[in-house]
Amino acid sequence: ITWGKVVSMFAVATGLAVDCVRQGRPATVHVLVDSLGQLVRRYLVPWLKRRGGWTEITKCVIKRDVASEHHWLSSTVETLKYFLTTVYVYVMKEQ
Repeated sequence: ITWGKVVSMFAVATGLAVDCVRQGRPATVHVLVDSLGQLVRRYLVPWLKRRGGWTEITKCVIKRDVASEHHWLSSTVETLKYFLTTVYVYVMKEQ
């Protein structure tokens, strides 16, 4: 497991969730969230504990003075935001 793989996993899950909703298959989002949750509980949580938690991701960030570049962490945060929004919309529809 690497930080890049963790970020990629959430990015791919977000894209899949958005596509599911756009294609009229919101029930699939529930399966996706459950599967991702199981994966996180089984593999990611122990790895995160060994690494010192989520704050360790900051050690992967290289600070640059170039203001025009869009940092990968910003993209990751945006992607996670869309994933959580999709999950929220799906859960609210179910109620």
